Amino acid sequence: MTHKAVKVMSFNISSGRRMDGELDLKLTAKAIEEGGAAVVGLQEVDRNFSDRSSFLDQAKWLSERLDMEMAYGPNLIHRTGRKEQSEREYGNATLSRYPIQSSTNHDLSSVEEHPEDFEPRGLLEAMIDADGFCFSFYNTHLSLTDKEVERNLTEILVLTRENPLPKVLVGDFNASPESEHIQRFTRHFHNAFGETGPYPETYKMEGDHGKKIDYIFHDPHFSAEDTWTVSSEASDHVPIAVELKYLQKNNNP
Repeated sequence: MTHKAVKVMSFNISSGRRMDGELDLKLTAKAIEEGGAAVVGLQEVDRNFSDRSSFLDQAKWLSERLDMEMAYGPNLIHRTGRKEQSEREYGNATLSRYPIQSSTNHDLSSVEEHPEDFEPRGLLEAMIDADGFCFSFYNTHLSLTDKEVERNLTEILVLTRENPLPKVLVGDFNASPESEHIQRFTRHFHNAFGETGPYPETYKMEGDHGKKIDYIFHDPHFSAEDTWTVSSEASDHVPIAVELKYLQKNNNP
């Protein structure tokens, strides 16, 4: 039996701003290149959003710079009302060296009450054809609010439950490995960095949610063979990566 492997990454790029706050999308691209992953889930990606990112379509720029296919899931959308102007968007992007067969951005904002500073959240799903075997790659950025994280993860479990394809899920979960939310989630998905860690510190600032908040999860169709991080000042988050070996099942050739 042939076992195939795919390298994947998760990286919150903070709109391309370095640790010192300066915009430097070239450094973002360099960090992605150094990670060596074939499929990359990015969070906090601007598309023509504001002057903080020079109104650049960061998803398109990174896709072209890295020669990778791209899917984008906007969560914040500011309508311009002008046909000659692009919509101002902020959300998640997935880059892939393999063909992206399809993509869907699932809304995770179906909540009853929104706090005043509410930010819509989404789950970007991309179907990847990795040299003959297909899998679903999910990319998300969850809320800073504890109640919202719980609801988001419940929605994700519902959305992924009926999908027969092998599944990988990455993102900024804004919750520590010890939190009840992540503990509950790991009853359904495997943490690529192991059931007991050690887990890398992925957030460089102080926060109520902790510093170990970025994850790569996978279902039983995969096993994690190797994990690593990328040392870079490109963002206030650390890029994390894993090589996943695909354990062949009947639903793929």
